[in-house]
Amino acid sequence: MIDRLGYYGRYAWDTLVLRRCPPLVFGVGITDRCNLACAGCRVANTGLGDLSWERLEAMMVDASERGFRDLYFTGGEPMLWRDGERGIDAAVRLAHDLGFFHVHVYTNGTLGLDCGADLVWTSIDGLPDAYKTRRGDHFDEVERAVRAKGHPPVAVIYVVDRRTVEGIEPFLRWVRDSRLPVLGVMFYFHTPYYGFDELYLNAEERAPIVDRLLQGVREGLPILNSRAGLLAFKSGVWPRRLPMAVVADASGESVCCRAPDAACPDCGYTACVEMAEARRLRPSAVLAMARYW
Repeated sequence: MIDRLGYYGRYAWDTLVLRRCPPLVFGVGITDRCNLACAGCRVANTGLGDLSWERLEAMMVDASERGFRDLYFTGGEPMLWRDGERGIDAAVRLAHDLGFFHVHVYTNGTLGLDCGADLVWTSIDGLPDAYKTRRGDHFDEVERAVRAKGHPPVAVIYVVDRRTVEGIEPFLRWVRDSRLPVLGVMFYFHTPYYGFDELYLNAEERAPIVDRLLQGVREGLPILNSRAGLLAFKSGVWPRRLPMAVVADASGESVCCRAPDAACPDCGYTACVEMAEARRLRPSAVLAMARYW
């Protein structure tokens, strides 16, 4: 704990006083294989396959030596990753052994949630009818996985697109009233990775949706986005390509995310906004991140 406090204290000093942006969050696309074919996804089943254990270890050691202290695994579907007898739990153990303070896993939830991570982010974009439009008919099995015992803490990612937008409030009330055992729901917006499509909502269309989320925050609904983060996202005034965050996969390394630069003006990754606002010590963003970081 003392090591963590010292690290984050130095990080705050470097960013606020010295105006530097040291490394913080390292993401690993451990495989591109996925058992689903979600609408809007452009990083699954591209042919890259699984990282070998040797390359994975080298990536993580290098990231640790460069100063990254928080790490997440993504895909594809990271629960599918294998190298011999090793699975995602072995990768998580290695991250902890290397000294990463927080290790998160992003999953679709259909293969269970037991992985040894500090937190599992599970994609659930609304109640069954809305969810089905983005990920298929898997809502019940994901709900069962979340309600099962013995796995790490869980938080939900809900991607807002033209099909899922009307399901926001009913889903939040269901999470609250059914006592779904999650920390809360982080709302992303569909990002046009390779050009605009039928799922995309532009800035003018996003604005009233953000207002609905802000109202949900005021009502105490289980929303993980902070007020500061939502307001910055609505304004569009927040830095793209945050150098504090890097993600790597079999094809190489990217700053912030794996989307092309052309998608940056229409980015919907609100977690990046939350990091940017927390870095500026916006109180609501710092408090919100403390719930899941």
